Amino acid sequence: MTSTTKSTKKISVTDLPKKKQLGFMSCIIVVIGACIGAGIFFKNGSILTNTQGSIVLSIICWLIAAVGVIAMALCLAEIVSGQKTQSNLGIAAWVKTFNTKYLYNSCKNFVAYIYTPVILVSLAYYFVQAIFQGINPESALPWYAIMLIALAVLFWFFFTSGLSVKFFNVQNWIIMSVKFFPIVFAFLIGFIFVGLGNHIPDSNTWFPSRDPGNTPLFSQLTPICGIIASIPAIFFAFNGFTYPANLTSDMKNPKKLPLTMTLGLIIVTVIYVGISVSMLISSGTGGVDGLNGWLPDWLYTLIYILIAVGILSVINGTITTSVKIYEDLIKGHEIAFSRKFDISKKYNGRPMGGVLYGLIVTCVFFVLCTIIGVFFSDTGGLPPMFDKETQGIFSFVDIVSNWDVLFIYMFIGIAILGCLINRKTHKIQVTKTNVFKPAAWVALILLGISMLYLLVSVFADVGLSAHYAATGKYVSTEAKNNALLSTSLSAVMFLIYIGVIFVPSWITEKRLSKSRR
Repeated sequence: MTSTTKSTKKISVTDLPKKKQLGFMSCIIVVIGACIGAGIFFKNGSILTNTQGSIVLSIICWLIAAVGVIAMALCLAEIVSGQKTQSNLGIAAWVKTFNTKYLYNSCKNFVAYIYTPVILVSLAYYFVQAIFQGINPESALPWYAIMLIALAVLFWFFFTSGLSVKFFNVQNWIIMSVKFFPIVFAFLIGFIFVGLGNHIPDSNTWFPSRDPGNTPLFSQLTPICGIIASIPAIFFAFNGFTYPANLTSDMKNPKKLPLTMTLGLIIVTVIYVGISVSMLISSGTGGVDGLNGWLPDWLYTLIYILIAVGILSVINGTITTSVKIYEDLIKGHEIAFSRKFDISKKYNGRPMGGVLYGLIVTCVFFVLCTIIGVFFSDTGGLPPMFDKETQGIFSFVDIVSNWDVLFIYMFIGIAILGCLINRKTHKIQVTKTNVFKPAAWVALILLGISMLYLLVSVFADVGLSAHYAATGKYVSTEAKNNALLSTSLSAVMFLIYIGVIFVPSWITEKRLSKSRR
């Protein structure tokens, strides 16, 4: 009897999800911390390229995407109210509530086996890339050493924040306090730059002027195409906005979820637009790398290191929420080998099964992404301190992270569409909100345009690059090979994503329908 009492007492202390660790401000900090990391610093340059050097159009891109993301957040009040039970599955739970079982299985498998591991691999490599760009050595470590560093970062967060919400909360606040400095720096540096009498770099203008040369891809044909092409990249920067929805069991007041997400996103949008303007008027590339040369070396290094620390906050949030997802799927026996990983009772309620499952899946993708990057990816447009193999890894990570984020937003759109249809069918009882319908249409229109554009552009780019190669328009053989490789690999990855997401669930549905006959 005594031992039972001690055991129960111990679980009440260590089983953190039951203690409701996250308050209102902590949830807002989770949104800000999860969003502001790699996106604004790594994607701003590509947005400037897409808009042909136009600061005005770049700002418009950020605002359009922000409106879409905030619209999605406003939809969540009604979507979350339709869930019969509290769940940490987030997007998968929303799809399950308002859509078919087939779509739920597709979403669940995508989140568990593709989205989560790919985003973690991408963030870990972005972290290492930022560190070495800050140090700026003549040559960085070989690719296998960089892989081990990135992997070690993920191990640390899986076995700290993954096992303890309290540890996650502490690390999140600590990292956010450090992360504050590069955010403020990036927000102010452009205005200081101009205030000191400097001129905006010739490569950046208020309106389109950048010549894409004689080999423009689909996004470079017109600035309008560039705006649409930039939306998915900006979605990457806002990618963590749904993370609090995966932590509802740890929130002191889950009903405030939509409010915390909306307020957090408004703050993030203000920060992003300010940073974007500042970086665009002070850097020829739109990123921190464009400041190298006029910033003191020590300050340039410090900023990049602090950016790398900021990326850790995104990893911190992603791992914590992904472990919650794996735990729920394991307890519901909804993923492979669930029974073998249902071991939380052996660890006083700590989600060891979710940690181990997530770590194994992530390691598998780590190996796959690294091998493909080393042997099959292009090596263009990255800092020269990295060897050819490492540049290939970073290039491939860029491709898969863009597709990864786009498909997760697609499933958010599917959940919103299902909830919108529910307004007519009334199959699911929800708490209706006045803002849902307009917000849903704004979100669905932006998502639909983005998906349609990328569906066209990914294959158009393959055709354009092949045409330029056949007509000898590339300046060198290396430029031709890189263009052909990058466009072809992007198209192949798109098809692989489609196949892996939808085909297994379709086969399962077919087998079940045959067994019922």
